[in-house]
Amino acid sequence: MKFLEMKAWSLQAAKLALLALFTLGAEAAALQVEALSLPYASPWQRATPQQENEDDALLLAADSSLRLALPRRTRLLKIDADSYYDRLRASWRKLYGDSAKISWFEAGGVDGKQKWLLCRRPSRDDAVSVFHLSTVFAGRAYSVLLFAPSAALPPAALALLAAVRFEGEATPVLVRPDWVKTRKIYPQANADVLEALVQDDVARLGDDGLVTGYGLDFGASSLAWFIEGYQWKTIATRVTRVDWKQGGRLAVLVDAASTVWPVQLTLTQDEAEVRASLRVIELCAPAQRIAAVLDQLQRGARQPLQRLLLEPAAGCPTRSLPEQAAPSLQGASGKTVQADLALALPPRLDNAALAALRQAGLSRIGLVEIALEAAPRRIGFGDRLIERARWYVVFEPAESGAAR
Repeated sequence: MKFLEMKAWSLQAAKLALLALFTLGAEAAALQVEALSLPYASPWQRATPQQENEDDALLLAADSSLRLALPRRTRLLKIDADSYYDRLRASWRKLYGDSAKISWFEAGGVDGKQKWLLCRRPSRDDAVSVFHLSTVFAGRAYSVLLFAPSAALPPAALALLAAVRFEGEATPVLVRPDWVKTRKIYPQANADVLEALVQDDVARLGDDGLVTGYGLDFGASSLAWFIEGYQWKTIATRVTRVDWKQGGRLAVLVDAASTVWPVQLTLTQDEAEVRASLRVIELCAPAQRIAAVLDQLQRGARQPLQRLLLEPAAGCPTRSLPEQAAPSLQGASGKTVQADLALALPPRLDNAALAALRQAGLSRIGLVEIALEAAPRRIGFGDRLIERARWYVVFEPAESGAAR
């Protein structure tokens, strides 16, 4: 893009900054990756945690053809910004050839003049244009991908970019590179276990009804549960069969590099008084005992974990996480609700302390419990099924394992 064209883009973005502030308003939500904050509001909508987990990016969509992806990984540069831009430009030329239209673009930042290197290219099926923007702030490279049905960014996309802000200096806002995710634990739920979970409901119904179906289904970062059946009730002096179905779905974006986890909870119309909660558990014990406790969790036994928490091993550091209420999200009947819940893993020990633990045959991990909870006032069936609906994510110090 020529110099005058670049200035035209910059001027348009600056004008749209005012529009963005008006459009987004004080109550707008925001995407955040390290120092970058991207507020958004209607018509932009956040994707589900499962979609973001699959794409490893924070996702927005204004409609089916106008979408944004903000990668959650940034790059710590070992070269200066100008050299980075030169290499990125050469890489785009090599990848996309003459189809890549590369130019400078200014938008966002404190004064609306944050410099971005922009590559516009057609998508694989030519249905939309792909706009790849990259900028450098405090020694890190940030990227934004926009997908639009035209050769130029539409006003809604320009307004969104104009609202981008960078906060702080070189200190990351969200990144916690000191822990890596090494394992997920989904308690086993075979047929015998599931049957035992609904025996109370069967007994409550007696001859007045029947449980016709129930189940727990664990996905990569989600779980779904349901219980259904019917009851015989007297309505207007007439005995009538009344069918019912309760259940829902919980999805959580599990990310070792974030202190904010997106959570989404969906309840059926007949389900109520259910919430999702997250809890961080700091474990330190002989490595073999921790391995045994995790295996027992896999089989559905939580008592060994509780005993371990009450019996800290000699030589382990004092737990560094203060007692605090577990962050939670309250569900709503017949609706999908979502929120970003703050979740901080324990501070990582320094290398000397880690070496001392290993020398003593001890291991220290962070265990995140993701659970459903039924309120005491909840009316219905499947309380024990809900109590069983939980999974765990294991985090280990970065140098002790590789993320899976």
